[in-house]
Amino acid sequence: MIGRLFGNRDPESAVGRIGDAIWSELLEAYPLFDGFGQEQLQRLRRLAERFLDDKVFFGARGFEPELEHCIAVAAQAVLPVLELGYEWLEGWHEVVLYPAEFIVEGEAMDENGLVHRFRDIRAGEAWQSGRLVLSWNDVWGDGSLDGYNVVIHEIAHKLDERDGALDGTPPLHRDIDRQAWIDHFTQAFEELHRILEADAEPFIDPYAAESPAECFAVFSEAFFETPDFLSAYYGELYGVLRAFYRQDPLLRFGSERKGKDRIDGIR
Repeated sequence: MIGRLFGNRDPESAVGRIGDAIWSELLEAYPLFDGFGQEQLQRLRRLAERFLDDKVFFGARGFEPELEHCIAVAAQAVLPVLELGYEWLEGWHEVVLYPAEFIVEGEAMDENGLVHRFRDIRAGEAWQSGRLVLSWNDVWGDGSLDGYNVVIHEIAHKLDERDGALDGTPPLHRDIDRQAWIDHFTQAFEELHRILEADAEPFIDPYAAESPAECFAVFSEAFFETPDFLSAYYGELYGVLRAFYRQDPLLRFGSERKGKDRIDGIR
């Protein structure tokens, strides 16, 4: 199932790996990076190069990842840690790219202790303390600023688990009140359940109602992709995410946030 290997672990190999041309194409293809100044983009680029140096990419189901594919993943993966530091992404080393959505089979225990088998179709998966698995079709499709970003979603899980528990509460900075964090996310989680139970259409991806961990991951997607909508509907939650990520996408995008036409150079 696993195909061609890409990547190496030589700490000197990343220097200059992302050339100017491919970096410019990436920025044009993904409006997710709009509004950054040159200093921030330079730091983002260096973090992406470090990601390429630190992780090994595999292709699955016949997909052979090229450098362009890996750079697209790396740039989006390091965006959430731009102001946190690369150490938040340490401790795991494998990225698997499928050409499209993939099937996951396994067993899960419910609240009554009963074990059920499941068979899910997924666009991404973050193994606890292990590999990151992504659908390239979904990675490529993440440039429309629609609130959906599979890379950010799975990276949020990686950040969440750094304290040993995948519970929707990552290790928080000292200036963030843990109880306030829990209260804001619990309120949003319960409100989402009420909306869904009423057969109404929620603003956020309803997958956030699956668990507190998925709630944090989905709201992280919205924070980076659609900060204007998130701040309008969940202003306090936007504030705690801004404090955690130490970024303000709403300020960065400003009034010029809009999707761009995708280009073919990075397919």
